[in-house]
Amino acid sequence: MGSNSILGSPDQQVAAPEHSVTLSSYLMSEAEISNVQYVEFLNSAYTDGLIEINIGALGPDSGKRLIQGSASSSYQGKTLYNMDGIRVLKDHNNGDGDGNPFTGTVEPENPLNISYIGFDSITSTFYVKDPHNVNDFHWLNICNYYNYGTTPMMITGPVLNDFDDWAGIGQNLSDELQGWTDTLPSSAVNLPDQAEISGWPVTFIRWWGAFAFADYYNVNIPSEAQWEYAAKGGNNYLYAVHNGVDITDANWNQAGDTTATGHVRSAISGTANPFGLYNLGGNSWEWIADNYIAPYDTNAVTDPLIEVANSTSRCWRGGSWNYHEATLQTAIRFYDEEDRGNDHFGFRIVTSNLTVSNAEADAKDAITVYPNPGTKIIHFELLHPDETTITIFTTGGKTILNQSVSASFSLDVSDWTKGIYFARIGLFTKKLIVK
Repeated sequence: MGSNSILGSPDQQVAAPEHSVTLSSYLMSEAEISNVQYVEFLNSAYTDGLIEINIGALGPDSGKRLIQGSASSSYQGKTLYNMDGIRVLKDHNNGDGDGNPFTGTVEPENPLNISYIGFDSITSTFYVKDPHNVNDFHWLNICNYYNYGTTPMMITGPVLNDFDDWAGIGQNLSDELQGWTDTLPSSAVNLPDQAEISGWPVTFIRWWGAFAFADYYNVNIPSEAQWEYAAKGGNNYLYAVHNGVDITDANWNQAGDTTATGHVRSAISGTANPFGLYNLGGNSWEWIADNYIAPYDTNAVTDPLIEVANSTSRCWRGGSWNYHEATLQTAIRFYDEEDRGNDHFGFRIVTSNLTVSNAEADAKDAITVYPNPGTKIIHFELLHPDETTITIFTTGGKTILNQSVSASFSLDVSDWTKGIYFARIGLFTKKLIVK
């Protein structure tokens, strides 16, 4: 574990000296947890009384709708997710020369870097918001922003609007909003739809949001050692990409822009590494279970997990869509406070419980879903006869089926609305299309 030849700052070069680690076997989710997977968790946790929505009172969270742990949870009062998270707005190029990114002229990132989880107060359910629904997103208004003045974090400058830049009209930064109007939102043909957004990694996640998800499903956030072993692909890869070398396949700031203009892509995208894992390098930073210390204790150790009393700093790994090449390295280490999280913070999960049923373990590749000709019957077939549970939910995260199944069964979807659904069997999720 670690490397004696890390590319990066001097601090990073000494933070992870090479040393010997032994790991027990474990399973890791093939991708970062997606928006729709997180919505499913939120709805279950909300029903169980473990979470609540509160309005933030301090600092950047002031006035924001925050999902927090309730008194019934082991993370009472901790913030899991910011429902009003927006793109990063700061003085990226330090144009005023004061070294403070929160004074001076703002250079906005892509407006699609926004929170995609909403709450329906009528049905009391969380859902994945639809970029084409003006009730969820009015992109012209979203593109309004204030320039900072001379006082850090104080909104004192003029109101500006950069909608034209992202609609391919001004600086041609992006054309994802091209054609969008509040009366004809479907005209924005390049704007991702709800189904696509559902599969993007959930971002604006605080460390406690990752912890709560893992705790609910009796799994874990990866340790640094588990993440790094997976990222090295069994071949001691330098970069956390499919072959350890081809970083062009990853989602990172390849243009080297001071103000990155991209955003996350589907959690399952690009090319998987030898372990079948996607986007370990780039896309979104991934929260890690360990508290951060530097450098490592270089003594040989088995299944290390660094826990420091009263520490609130947690590791994250892998880089993101708006970071640079060095962050894609398998051994490089970064950290932040566990109560922070913006448009490039996500996570994935692991479990050391290898006694999952055959049906669950084979679900990713073995489940076959097909409609019977001339009917609206979907047939599920698993290779191994083994009882498990299947949960089917909409792109918005609403659960419409939760039942025990065996090797095969049929489902009548004739009264279902046409569209995309998701079926989860054990640890694996598969997309269903009802036409």
